[in-house]
Amino acid sequence: MGLKNILIKIGVLYFVLRFIYMNQKISKKHHYLPIHYLEGFTDSNNSFFVYDKKADKIFSTSPNGAFFENNLNTVSLPDGVESDFLEDLYTEFENTSWGTLNKIRKSTYKSTIELMDKMHLFSFLLFLYWRLPCNIEFVEKLSEKAFVENNEFDYLKLKSKNGEMVPKEIADTIKNSTAFKKSFKQIIPFVPFYKDKDWAKRVEQWRFLYTGDNKSWYIVGDNPFIIKEGNEQDFVHCLNEFVCPISGNILLISSIEPTKSVLPPGFAIDYNTAIIERAQRFIACQDKGFLETLLNYYKFHVQHGKTDIIIPEMFKTINQV
Repeated sequence: MGLKNILIKIGVLYFVLRFIYMNQKISKKHHYLPIHYLEGFTDSNNSFFVYDKKADKIFSTSPNGAFFENNLNTVSLPDGVESDFLEDLYTEFENTSWGTLNKIRKSTYKSTIELMDKMHLFSFLLFLYWRLPCNIEFVEKLSEKAFVENNEFDYLKLKSKNGEMVPKEIADTIKNSTAFKKSFKQIIPFVPFYKDKDWAKRVEQWRFLYTGDNKSWYIVGDNPFIIKEGNEQDFVHCLNEFVCPISGNILLISSIEPTKSVLPPGFAIDYNTAIIERAQRFIACQDKGFLETLLNYYKFHVQHGKTDIIIPEMFKTINQV
């Protein structure tokens, strides 16, 4: 197929997309932490207290009113037409994940979490991690690796209708567009499945930690992933060693090193302090008094220049010595 015909086909595709979206009212409020996920951290009234690190203030709200950004998943198509198809794709994917998440949230320390449920959760967490605002700039940088042979993203091909590789100038035009750069956060999550042959083994070894009294002692932040330092931007292995809250009373721990069979009671404080440290701006907890206590403890670390030890000490507590 000649270059001219390829350009014509791309032009027709853009026209169709423009026709579909130009008269549709698109969504504006885009949650980077899904509402259903956040509901696992609320009280009986479906509300929680949110701390704003920037303003140094606490306010009460519901999941609908927190952890979102306007037009986070809005992209511009040719001729200035805006589309929220990324938000629609996230919603469709999330709806396939809630069954697994709900099942794990209803589990207890006596439950056996099936490997298939762990795999579904792994997929959900990968998509969750790469949609976080803290990863936006890195995602755009990674998008430059698209459509290049023999790299981590070579599973992503751009071919013409007859199976031929699309000319480089067209591939470059597409991947240099702002829409593609923004869309790349839905492509990165597939990397471990293609490039890490041991991903299933690690998922099988996941450990779920439950609060002893079944109360919500685990908080959540705008970056709920506490990843072992140095791995945050390893897009193949970023979720090899990490801690993430599944709900207010369940933590997921993934570790390459052996973990202690019993963690000390103070581990909840270590984890919560790490969540505050990792957060860019917002942290949520259903108990205001407990949140204030945690913030005072965290600010003590800030005042004494000890924030750099928070996360390493947490992983030291997890791993056997």
